[in-house]
Amino acid sequence: MTVEYHKIIDRPIVTEESQILRENGNHYVFRVSSSANKRQIREAIEEMYRKEEIKVVSVNTMNYSGKTRRPLGTRRSGRRAHWKKAIVTLRPGDVIELI
Repeated sequence: MTVEYHKIIDRPIVTEESQILRENGNHYVFRVSSSANKRQIREAIEEMYRKEEIKVVSVNTMNYSGKTRRPLGTRRSGRRAHWKKAIVTLRPGDVIELI
């Protein structure tokens, strides 16, 4: 079965925290599909960076619930989307060029 990684991996998350994780522990942070499990995320990352021969050691996931927001000037309230974050650990020596 081929992994359709573009449906699983949404985008990399580049923040101060993710930069520190990348420099200190070879961890990379991605926003992923809410329905994806750790195995699918691992396969998608390895398929996505197949040319660099990336090997994923572990995957940690976190689910975030959407926050309630009210646009200025209205009495209506809405909700932001729920989303999932994955922290992917690579074997020592492997590097992903994000930018």
